Amino acid sequence: MPGLGITPDVVTYTTVLTAYSGKGDLEGAQKLFDDIIANGRRPDVMMYTVLIDGYCQHGRLQDAARIMDEMEAVGVQPNEVTYSVVIEACCKEGKSSEARDLMQEMLVAGYVPDISLGAKVVDVLCQDGKAEEAHQMWRWMVKKNVPPDNTVTSTLIYWLCKNGMVCEARNLFDELERGFKPSLMTYNSLISGLCENGELQEAGRVWDDMVERGYMPNAMTYEALIKGFCKTGKPNEGAALFEEMVTRGCSPSRLIFQILLDSLSEPIHKDIVSKILETAALCGRDFLTGDYWEFFIRKVVNTTDTWKKHLDLVLDM
Repeated sequence: MPGLGITPDVVTYTTVLTAYSGKGDLEGAQKLFDDIIANGRRPDVMMYTVLIDGYCQHGRLQDAARIMDEMEAVGVQPNEVTYSVVIEACCKEGKSSEARDLMQEMLVAGYVPDISLGAKVVDVLCQDGKAEEAHQMWRWMVKKNVPPDNTVTSTLIYWLCKNGMVCEARNLFDELERGFKPSLMTYNSLISGLCENGELQEAGRVWDDMVERGYMPNAMTYEALIKGFCKTGKPNEGAALFEEMVTRGCSPSRLIFQILLDSLSEPIHKDIVSKILETAALCGRDFLTGDYWEFFIRKVVNTTDTWKKHLDLVLDM
């Protein structure tokens, strides 16, 4: 274009950079970018962001970080889009510390991330065993006007409980409850986390609060408490909840059958085991597949006086 007496403007350069990056020709994009600078033009934040995004899209985070350092060195500050692009790439690659640090920079710079990006940072930190850091990061985001969100809160509550931070999880739930209506998913996360940590009485109180607020327990709610009872040596209570669950029309998972049946001993719980096996059998052949079919057959055969009835239920379907 210069040979024709036409000088490309910023929009033209940005369009061509986007095309190079879009087709994965990052070497071509980098060469064009270097030529722009060599010709005395100063790339703006959008041009830098397009190149950074190209590197991020192809997993080249070191190159993206290099370009980000270069832009700041020449006085071009990253904008909300720049930060979002790199943070999302860090989350995708499981780089929790880098995502956290960039999120902090973004907040200090005065940008407010959207809920989706905040959720990804919280999730990658939790997955990396940094639930407390995720908790503190979320508190900071909320202070910076990121609105409270049930999905993020549910994730945090579950991981805080999983890491033994039950008080922190309950406090976070209470804070959400004061200004925002918790969803069934949030209740389920707290109940599940409390059960994982053996806090069954507290889980029961949360259950009662949930019902008072008009939420009906679903399969996830029941299964969390059933697993909790079985884990703490109370299979009878688990079996009673299982019966209530089925009566209310909630479909049990294969895992919950297995947990219950492994927790209930023969012949003490023979009648309860028989009822559970019958429920499993009524779920049909599609439910009883693979390894679970072998587990089912083993349990059926061990219930001596009722095994033929259970097996016939399945074979007749």
